[in-house]
Amino acid sequence: MSVQRQHCQGGNGRSCRRYAAAGLVAATLLLAAVCAAPRTDVGAVPAGAGALPCATVFEALDRAVVEAGVQGGDVRAVPGLPYLTADRFLASFAGAATDADAFDVWVEHLRRRNLQRRAAELARLGPRADGLSLARLDGCGRRRAAAELGDAAARRRLWAAVRVPDEYARVARIAGFYPFAVPFLRLGIGDYQRGVAADYARPLADLDGPARRIAWGPAAASGPVPALAAVPRDRLGIPQLDAAQWAALARAHAPVWWVEQGGPYDLPGAPTWAGARPTVDPARPDVYVHHDFTRFGAQVLPVLVYTIWFAERPPQTAHDPYAGALDGLVWRVVLDPQGRPLLYDSIHPCGCFHYWYPAQPLTRRDADSLWREPALVPQGQLPPNPAGGRWALRVASATHQLRRVLPADGIDGERRDYRLRPYAELTRLPDPRGGLRSLFGRDGLVAGSERGERWWLWVSGVPEPGAMRRRGRQATAFVGRQHFDDARVLEQVFEVPEAFRDPALPAQLR
Repeated sequence: MSVQRQHCQGGNGRSCRRYAAAGLVAATLLLAAVCAAPRTDVGAVPAGAGALPCATVFEALDRAVVEAGVQGGDVRAVPGLPYLTADRFLASFAGAATDADAFDVWVEHLRRRNLQRRAAELARLGPRADGLSLARLDGCGRRRAAAELGDAAARRRLWAAVRVPDEYARVARIAGFYPFAVPFLRLGIGDYQRGVAADYARPLADLDGPARRIAWGPAAASGPVPALAAVPRDRLGIPQLDAAQWAALARAHAPVWWVEQGGPYDLPGAPTWAGARPTVDPARPDVYVHHDFTRFGAQVLPVLVYTIWFAERPPQTAHDPYAGALDGLVWRVVLDPQGRPLLYDSIHPCGCFHYWYPAQPLTRRDADSLWREPALVPQGQLPPNPAGGRWALRVASATHQLRRVLPADGIDGERRDYRLRPYAELTRLPDPRGGLRSLFGRDGLVAGSERGERWWLWVSGVPEPGAMRRRGRQATAFVGRQHFDDARVLEQVFEVPEAFRDPALPAQLR
């Protein structure tokens, strides 16, 4: 989300300008048999739930999760079909998978997405799941899909039902007179983006100061990576990468986080529950990764997303509206059909500060519209990385702003390792009561990470602007509507090159 904020030009004691805003891996998702210590029977699945008929087993699990209060903020099941879950990528195929084979493949993807969500729910319920297992849900989902989705009318009903709500509150935009607020929001956005551009225009040496820097790199060495062009694709054009292949890609493209050190708030760590509020354990410098897909022209492209967490964004003034508990950075790698990086982009876990970094020549779309937030490409196309090496992300102290992207083999500073962990672990963290709890609440937000800016930026319709939130819930614009995981988000910013208009794919899937 690009909006005026405090943007530190140095992060090392130099003065900061104040821009006031106007407005690894899929296999781990199936580890559902994690047991939590016994707690209370409130919210337990009815005794003998493992023997419940398939017609009611998903509904019983839904009730138990709500009554126990262990929702994790994930997208919900398709209405009326609790064995299917759609994210924005899968929802983009609604109405396109028209022939029987493509429709069946699409339904299977929706079922597998549902099982990812159910695995986390079963883990958080622990013993209260009372006999329910992922295998039981898998079998029931298969039988119900075969029985309920076998004719043309059922297909049309499913296409209509598969909708992922956006993360904008229409009521807030109406109450905040959004059309009248947009010009002021645009002024703030423009001011902020000019400040970022000025910082990126500075010579790299001018960023250096007395603060030491630590280069956090992946502990596991990268090995051979799959030849993406040789990976088979299903009827929807989705590459069929297995867990080992995803893990190899995750290791190969993991960045180096080159962090300026101004205090303990600049040490990365693993989120953990400490009482009613989460914090970060710097003794476990973990980086969380998940994989996904996006669409660009006729192509479905693999995506890797890395998230690093810090304990806080400390206040820079006595009344800093952007300070608060928990902070972080999200780094996304989009691969082209041959497996080469096409582009990178970054946000904070709040959805804020969306920066784009093309790795190949791409033409930006014309963004001259009052009702659309302009994309921020602060560094232009990245230069070739020698020998295909890693990228280092220069991260400012305290604000954790991304200030530059550089070849990792050309940086200095102390070197330390981080571990790559599956993002799904964030949805099943140990809590002080002996069970498992998601880092994210049922609204997808992280409790206690609220920012003062919410008191005026609510007019944009974004719930709790500045608060940390889970993947799939990250709106990235205050003007217009855009989400980090929009299936066609690349096309909102860049023209589709001719090479991505593959005529071999069916027209309805382009």
